[in-house]
Amino acid sequence: MKILELLKSLIWIFKSPAIFWFKNLYVQLKNPSSRLSPQIIWIYDEIKNIKIEPGVTIGSFSEICVQNGTYESSKPGVLKLETGVVIGSQANIRATNGTICIKKNSILAQQVSLIGCNHKISLEKPYRDLPWDDCKTGITIEENAWIGSNVTVLPGCVIGKNSVVGAGSVLTRSIPNNEIWAGVPARKIRAINSSDNTLQKQLIDTSIQESEV
Repeated sequence: MKILELLKSLIWIFKSPAIFWFKNLYVQLKNPSSRLSPQIIWIYDEIKNIKIEPGVTIGSFSEICVQNGTYESSKPGVLKLETGVVIGSQANIRATNGTICIKKNSILAQQVSLIGCNHKISLEKPYRDLPWDDCKTGITIEENAWIGSNVTVLPGCVIGKNSVVGAGSVLTRSIPNNEIWAGVPARKIRAINSSDNTLQKQLIDTSIQESEV
């Protein structure tokens, strides 16, 4: 019995990296115009549910899970990445039983977690045996949003266009366009307005002047 278990462990040790490597290669071949690190761990049921537009960048050691629901959950897992999206290293993206959509030119720093669905809870069954909760699923990040490092975004959230989520935040609800949120749980810090563009220009001009001295 111990020998059989040992053989199973050895098979798993050699089989798992091979599966991840072939799945990664398949995604790379399907998306030649994007920069996808070879160290990404792809876990998916159907390649058609991974939709990546040209010009997407995903950093190394990220784990991306795109799977359909359990026998009691009806929604498929779908990942949509639009043109110009940048995802930093060690991202944790769980597009299971819902759709995660990141729109044009949005940036995710390193170690960001996007959780597309939660498990149900119960006092009668172990949590590991429970199906996904269909009540609140999916995440949408609108165009030109900026998600700081080590941010966790929970199911059902929509991050508005041009909005920013500060590093280390836990986002539990949706953010309107043009706002900065941060904290645990994340809350509104302030709005983004035209004066921010002026300040950015002043910083750039000052930097240029200093470099010329």
